[in-house]
Amino acid sequence: MSTYNKPCIHCGERIDGDSKYCAKCGSRTPFGFICPNCLKPIERGNLLCSGCGRKLTVNCPLCKAETFVGSGKCEACGRSLLVKCENKRCGELQFFELTKCTVCGKAIKKGESVLIKMYKKEMK
Repeated sequence: MSTYNKPCIHCGERIDGDSKYCAKCGSRTPFGFICPNCLKPIERGNLLCSGCGRKLTVNCPLCKAETFVGSGKCEACGRSLLVKCENKRCGELQFFELTKCTVCGKAIKKGESVLIKMYKKEMK
């Protein structure tokens, strides 16, 4: 079904209104933010998710700055807060605090330590 083009809220690229990803910037949420736990729509500035009650800010494991969970990256240092699901058939990016993949249900290793290892590897 064809829909009108809408701008991605992250990069401004005009994409189909029913797109699940932005082809230009790779955002998984091109038209709004979603809660990493329950995948319900959330808004910047709210304290909690109305769907599951999750706090919508988190301290970045790399720079320790408080940041909004909906964007998937730290607002202070710009580093990604997402880790890749280890299921080879899935591979979806998941928020680092989750214990299981929201797509396939596979358990996720402690995401914070994975992010720190990735950062240290980049610095070498």
